[in-house]
Amino acid sequence: MTDASSDKQIATWIRADDSRPFCARPWQQITVLSDGSAVCACVDAAKTNPLGNFRFQTFDEVWNGKSYEKLRRAIASDIDQTPICVGCPNRIAEPPPADYFTGVQKPEALFIESYAGCNLACPGCDRESIEGNRDELAMSLDAFKRVIDGVSPTLKYMEFHLGGENYMHKDAHEMVTYARKNNPNCFILSSTNGHFFHTEERCQKVLDSGIDALIFSVDGARQETYEKYRVNGRFDRVFEAMKKIVAMRNAQGLRRPIVIWRYILFEWNDSREEMDLARRLAEEIGVDHLAWHLNAVSIMQSSKRYHIGSPHLMEIKDEIWDTLPERLADGPKDVKFDRYR
Repeated sequence: MTDASSDKQIATWIRADDSRPFCARPWQQITVLSDGSAVCACVDAAKTNPLGNFRFQTFDEVWNGKSYEKLRRAIASDIDQTPICVGCPNRIAEPPPADYFTGVQKPEALFIESYAGCNLACPGCDRESIEGNRDELAMSLDAFKRVIDGVSPTLKYMEFHLGGENYMHKDAHEMVTYARKNNPNCFILSSTNGHFFHTEERCQKVLDSGIDALIFSVDGARQETYEKYRVNGRFDRVFEAMKKIVAMRNAQGLRRPIVIWRYILFEWNDSREEMDLARRLAEEIGVDHLAWHLNAVSIMQSSKRYHIGSPHLMEIKDEIWDTLPERLADGPKDVKFDRYR
């Protein structure tokens, strides 16, 4: 781990600069929205640059179609000619493969959104841009299967979430099960606000689906702090969901899913008392990892102690979101979390 004051800072979100004029995403991974639209990555959750649609096209027609070819050529020549690429944190310094714009092999990673709606009203989430730019809020099971069939059986990494709460979809568990069945060596994870695991039956479906990791977004250790960002959310319900899934997993002798508590640091929830309470609660219920996430939401009150470039980041460097892949890498050898982020 590098020092926070060095050029390579500990950071959750770094805006691109001239030193990173390329991107590998359109060669390595595909992102699919609830209405079947393909986009370059999660940064285009508002669907500003659609690249095809799986409701009307085959996988190869999308992945090696004219829109993807155009994007790949633009990245190779001048990445900033594509508006969504300007300032994107996914940019890298290495150029893409020379003259490799069509006939690209299947991507190894998939980011897929089964449902674009959400039960919460977090201030940093532009629901109007997300939901207003979907022809359908819920992906059909048939459309989901067509996408999975297109990337199978060589898919290595899948994120089952994007602009909405995927577990609001009635077929969410069946979708994960289908992806697992067709890609047995794929690492599958999802991020959730945790409000849809309130019964033992729902928790059992998570365990039975074969998902590898479940990330709970819980930004506080008490209702008063939690609800400032997770508007309409219930801390007790989400906490009990984490507790129940861990307990049921352990009782059944299972290794999966890994349960991760992700905690965005704001001005109102970064006190040592609040963070220590979160640590105690996480340990009490057996959460596998508690990860502090730096605030990337510009309209909110960011933490004054923990931010990009702050020397205080070294105090929590072993718990920060950015080091989570390293921590998981020290565990079971089949863990490949965050490989494509």
